[in-house]
Amino acid sequence: MVEVIDNGSAPRLVVFDLDGTLYPRELYTGLILDVIGAMFVELRGASPEQAEAKVAELRELMRTEWSRTSTTSFVLANGIDVDEWRAYREAHLSIVDGVRPDERVVRELERLRAVVPIALLTNNTAGAAEAILDRIGVGVAGFTGVVSADDVGGRPKPDPGAFRVLLERFDVDAREVWGVGDRYDIDVRPLRELGGAGITVDGPADLPEAVDFLVGRAS
Repeated sequence: MVEVIDNGSAPRLVVFDLDGTLYPRELYTGLILDVIGAMFVELRGASPEQAEAKVAELRELMRTEWSRTSTTSFVLANGIDVDEWRAYREAHLSIVDGVRPDERVVRELERLRAVVPIALLTNNTAGAAEAILDRIGVGVAGFTGVVSADDVGGRPKPDPGAFRVLLERFDVDAREVWGVGDRYDIDVRPLRELGGAGITVDGPADLPEAVDFLVGRAS
């Protein structure tokens, strides 16, 4: 379902989320839960039972509060350093294996980029994001610019600081930026706090409707 959070502006930049937005969330939720469980055992010395309890807690948050649940925020809140988490995830999580080419995503992003610059803002590392985008068929070149975990330091989404990095890179006022993502609290709310607008989607199947709106607003 598409939900528009409007501020009345015409977009000068549209920023997309990656996971769950440009490919289905089902492809990574199980994998990332397994990796987080293993990480608690390996890096924090948790027992398998303790790790399982943490994973169950996160799984329930994903089930009941998807829009507010960031796996990165969850592990940071549980004492994992942001660089430690990124390194462990990069070494042990291979989302790309389950991702398939998606001509619809390629087509819709091309259609939107023809009228307004588009960016990607992701908590994935640059290497992981590039691999996923290549598998979808978009590639990094499909975006006007990409801001990854490597660019935002200790301020990953939903920290508004991640969006400030993007705004500075593109030299654009937040009030003229629209976000598109599958989680309001992670992908849209921080931008709204800076004055921007956004659209929430349930996944790539909703992109045509979201792009229709944005093309109309930008024209």
